[in-house]
Amino acid sequence: MVNEVKPEKEIRLECLRLAVEFGTQRDLLHPERLADIYYKWVTQGSLETSPKDNRIDDSFKTAKKTRSVR
Repeated sequence: MVNEVKPEKEIRLECLRLAVEFGTQRDLLHPERLADIYYKWVTQGSLETSPKDNRIDDSFKTAKKTRSVR
């Protein structure tokens, strides 16, 4: 229990790891800048105007005529 990491700090560390692992040479000079950009993107959440269930009309219906793909 003593070594338990808070979820916010764990997300920040993961963003820093991604910045170091996938950043350019220029980003590696100050990886915390790119990590902050990643952190803001991850924690911004969805907008209320975003469609639910990836549908434009916010419905949860399935397709009326499903196609069989073989």
